[in-house]
Amino acid sequence: MTIPHEVRDDDSPGHGPLVAPAAPQLAPAAGPSCASPPGPVTGLPGGLPVDELADALQRWTHRPGLAVDDVRCAPIRHRISAPTTRALTRVTVAASDADGPVTLSLVTKELQAARYGLPPQMPDEARAHLDTVIPWRLEAEAYASPAADRMPDGLRMPDLVAVHEQPGDRMTLWLEDVDPVDTPWTDDDHVRAAGLLGRLAARRAGDDRLLPRGGEFLTTYLRDNLLGWSGPLLCGDEIWRHPLFTLPSVAALRPDLTALAGRVDALFARLDGLPEVLCHGDATPMNLLRPRARPADFVAVDWGTATPAPVGFDVVPLVFGRAEAGTGDADESPRLLELAVPAYHEGLAAEGMEVPLETVRTAVVLAALLRYPSSSLPLEAFLGGAPVTDEAVARTVQRAAFVRMVLDLERDLPR
Repeated sequence: MTIPHEVRDDDSPGHGPLVAPAAPQLAPAAGPSCASPPGPVTGLPGGLPVDELADALQRWTHRPGLAVDDVRCAPIRHRISAPTTRALTRVTVAASDADGPVTLSLVTKELQAARYGLPPQMPDEARAHLDTVIPWRLEAEAYASPAADRMPDGLRMPDLVAVHEQPGDRMTLWLEDVDPVDTPWTDDDHVRAAGLLGRLAARRAGDDRLLPRGGEFLTTYLRDNLLGWSGPLLCGDEIWRHPLFTLPSVAALRPDLTALAGRVDALFARLDGLPEVLCHGDATPMNLLRPRARPADFVAVDWGTATPAPVGFDVVPLVFGRAEAGTGDADESPRLLELAVPAYHEGLAAEGMEVPLETVRTAVVLAALLRYPSSSLPLEAFLGGAPVTDEAVARTVQRAAFVRMVLDLERDLPR
């Protein structure tokens, strides 16, 4: 039978942390598989041959006689925002051996070189440059790194079942389906996650650095985004004439954003000399799944921005990630910050890494100032000429509140 699965057009827009953002691509909602009449299984995500899938499942389950009888695939409803992610698919496998039938659930993540997913309006020179520095293979490298062996109790990576290399700078990761709960995160969830991330950072202190081709995340972000793209845009006049940027709450940000652009080098210099740790890079609540079987634990997924960074860097997406994505209120982040920083600090100390609490907090706020305000407004609407809809206005007002909140955190930093 031919297995249907979601495939995003190679040239459809997407964005990562280093590029001009385009509208996220929303994969279709998962629905019933369009199963064909019985016959050979074909059309697996990424083109994985069924015999290779069977071999991988035998290794994963420790059942050497396991045979694949049927496969059902459904696209995962997910906002694809990284140019290196082509598709996410949930795969249900019916298999059997002498011990009887078994149903296995996996998730495939199809990765690709950044050039396939960058915005089509991007100039060729910029596209070629970003294609060389955005590390599309980094997630696979992270799963193969010692990080999985460093995880403290309560935190882990998903099982990597198979990796299928494809021509043209593409690969597909076959991962355990974590089957996460979808209940809202509590304050206790944030505190537990922060403590575990602190423990993990300390445990990885002696490991080799997983270094993206372009350099550490903040260094690359500073060069390619803040100084090369978003900063110059926000310091000009034209963008502030766009209808979304004339909204009162957005226009009021202009003096502070232009001033921040002038202080980028100084803020970055303050991070120099702080302890460096190995980070997940995007440890948002959306990437720390709580498995239904053990909802008090976390499974860390989406390691595509793993990076060396100043201590505390993983706290940034943990406490700001929901508000940035629009799934949480901006007002929640300062409160979560006061809970998560001490928990992360305690996690470091529990593993023998002594860093002053105020140093961790300063590093987190500085990283947030560099990461969010200059790129959280809808710069893509100005570049791409998207229509100004009621939805776009509402989202822009929400983003403006988020930017205002992050900017205000600087007032409490020690001078």
